Amino acid sequence: MRIKGNTCGGDLVEIEIHNQRISSVQTLGDADPAELFLSQGFIDIQINGFAGVDFSSPDLTPEAAISVLPSLWRTGVTTFCPTLITNTLQQLLANFRILEQARQLDVRFARAVPCYHLEGPYLSPGSSHGAHDPALMRAPDWDEFTALQAAAGGRIGIVTLAPELPGALNFIHRARASGTIVAISHTDGSLDDVHRAAEAGASLATHLGNGCPIFIDRHRAPFWAQLSDDRFAASIICDGFHLPPEVVQIIVRAKGIGRTILVTDAVHVAGLPPGPYSLVGVPIALEPSGRVIRVGSDSMAGSSLSMNRAVVVFQDFAGVSLANALSAATINPAKLLKHPDVCSGLLAGQPANLLLFRPGPLSMDIKSAWLHGQSVFRGSDAVDR
Repeated sequence: MRIKGNTCGGDLVEIEIHNQRISSVQTLGDADPAELFLSQGFIDIQINGFAGVDFSSPDLTPEAAISVLPSLWRTGVTTFCPTLITNTLQQLLANFRILEQARQLDVRFARAVPCYHLEGPYLSPGSSHGAHDPALMRAPDWDEFTALQAAAGGRIGIVTLAPELPGALNFIHRARASGTIVAISHTDGSLDDVHRAAEAGASLATHLGNGCPIFIDRHRAPFWAQLSDDRFAASIICDGFHLPPEVVQIIVRAKGIGRTILVTDAVHVAGLPPGPYSLVGVPIALEPSGRVIRVGSDSMAGSSLSMNRAVVVFQDFAGVSLANALSAATINPAKLLKHPDVCSGLLAGQPANLLLFRPGPLSMDIKSAWLHGQSVFRGSDAVDR
């Protein structure tokens, strides 16, 4: 099979696919305005749920987890990390087992999900807890994490925690040594706590600029340490609510485009009508504007964002090129995950996770998507190529 399209680098290329992977990439000439844009598929390393499915819900089933795939493909996401948030140990064990069952039931789910993301329960119960339930939070426990990994088939690839908690530094060191990416967020710690976490092996700041108190110390907040320490890449939520343009610009200037990763932090209300909902027992509301808040506060509770929208908002807020905006949703998270089933570029040997799209003022208009060379989405106006 061959797919032709414009790259953001200004070339018209034709990609040949063989055995689920890109076998060759041929440059045909300069970009053709009549052709669609071609890119590797979007990668979302933090997605709590989508289209009515909550990965942390006690009602989760393997079939429900699988059912999110078509909705994500329509938004250009071909790779994602289902994210479980702060919960009881029993529920976390159950839901990781369900995700593993989903992998067994549908090979497309297994190909789309290189690993899972555990955000909590090892977070601060203080003012930075956000939509997470402080009553369920606890200090990092290696034995507990080992049990969770067993339930997850060893596929917890990212764990987000607060570095000031008792035992956190030893936990970070052991998790990193085991191959798990350690991220920090929802922390009320000090600048030194953040730097010590980096020294122990933490390498990602989860949704930087969020998961923190509304009011922070102008000089001593952990946000500044996460921003300044070059050992951390930064994931950010660009939905127009979580971060203003000025903060997005500062993060990109501090981290550089190569260490900035777009995430949606979407919850199950993404794609649903506005109204009241619940997230792990916490009342939340999806406002008509698209903002998701914790009821009774102005605290965010995840998002209703899609990645094809996030790329456009990021390009606008950060003032970067389309190529740079796309890299924050493709190349950069791929470098973080370092997984053979994740496409890191339009290169021979990479898995054929691909998109054809047109840029749009509100979101990327996804026309077609492929997962490991299999067509998984075609828009109603897609043309045979």
